[in-house]
Amino acid sequence: MTAARKFKIKSKLAAVAFRSGGVTASQALKQANAGIETLREPSLAMIDALLAEIDARFGPGAKTRSEEAFEDLYLMCSNIIDISLYLPGSGLDEAARASCELVDLSGRIGAWDWTAVDVHVGAMKVLRSAGMAMSEAQRRSILDGLAKVTHKRVGERDAI
Repeated sequence: MTAARKFKIKSKLAAVAFRSGGVTASQALKQANAGIETLREPSLAMIDALLAEIDARFGPGAKTRSEEAFEDLYLMCSNIIDISLYLPGSGLDEAARASCELVDLSGRIGAWDWTAVDVHVGAMKVLRSAGMAMSEAQRRSILDGLAKVTHKRVGERDAI
C-alpha cells in the first residue's frame, strides 16, 4: 500500500492577500465610507423629490389624488425606505414602511381612507425635516401613531 501524498497548493488569492503593500481593513473601511458619503447629497435630494411627488399626488392638496395609482405611492415609499440609510435614526424609513403597509391593507379591502393617507404623508415630511433632531420617544410616538391610524381607519393585517 502506498502512502498518501499531500500537496500544498498556493491560490492566487492567498498570494495576493499575503503580499506586502495594499490596504488594511481599517483603510478599506475608511475608503468605503468616503465613497458612500459622496452619495449622501444626491440621496437626500432624491428623498426630498420623492416626498414632494408624494405630497403633490397624494397629499391633502392634491386635486386629482383619487385618480392616482396607489401602486405608485407604494413604490415611492419603498424607494424612500431604500434610500433612508443616509438618515439613520430619523424614523423616516419606518414611516415609509408604515405607509407601504397602509397602501397594502387599503388595496386588500379596496377602499382608501384619505385621512389616514394625509397623516402618513405628513408624518414622513415631519420625520424628514426634524426626525434626526427628535428624541427617540418623540419619533416612537409618531411611528406608533401611524400604526394606530392605520388600524383605526383601515384595519389590521391579521383581520383581512
